[in-house]
Amino acid sequence: MIAGSRLFLCFGLLAVFAAQPARADVFELRSDGNLVNITQPVWQGGGVAVAAPVSAPVPAQSMAIAAPAAQPAVAAPIPAGLVQQHILHAAYRYGIHAPLLDAVAWQESRYNPRAVSSAGAIGVMQLMPGTARYLGVSDPRNVAQNVAGGAAYLRQQLEKFGNNVPLALAAYNAGPGAVLRHGGIPPYRETQNYVQQILNRLARTASPVIIAN
Repeated sequence: MIAGSRLFLCFGLLAVFAAQPARADVFELRSDGNLVNITQPVWQGGGVAVAAPVSAPVPAQSMAIAAPAAQPAVAAPIPAGLVQQHILHAAYRYGIHAPLLDAVAWQESRYNPRAVSSAGAIGVMQLMPGTARYLGVSDPRNVAQNVAGGAAYLRQQLEKFGNNVPLALAAYNAGPGAVLRHGGIPPYRETQNYVQQILNRLARTASPVIIAN
């Protein structure tokens, strides 16, 4: 291997996100095994409203999610493509690599808005009720609010852990306190499998590019 070479992984967008403006996200696989996004898009901050993307920043004081139009009283099955549209909007809004947010949603619920875990986590992004309240999500069963809340929470973990993707994923799953206590991914089988499966999905659904210098 060439001395001083650096390994970068550039994940292409998923096919479902082809309409998003082209932009490469570059990840560095460091010697300690950590995958770090070194081209994190600029986050505008603010609330977790998921209306059409806007260029103006939202005031940081607001964490409330704007409730979209009321859904039908008799809920029909929600197509995965519609869920993915919400994922794309939330990824754009919070400056998260869209395939990463998509992989989290897939791992959490397989895009199922009606998923409820045995622990009480709800919806596509499997928000715990307390986490939903903390994020200002008034209705975690609403797809748009749930996805926006999950994106906001993932953005917080990325910032807390220096944009270290595996640590942010571990914090999403086990809580940031567990990551801090253990100084890395906690030794919980569920969390370790969770992180690995999301990274594996990214590897399967993206095109890696290796650059050495």
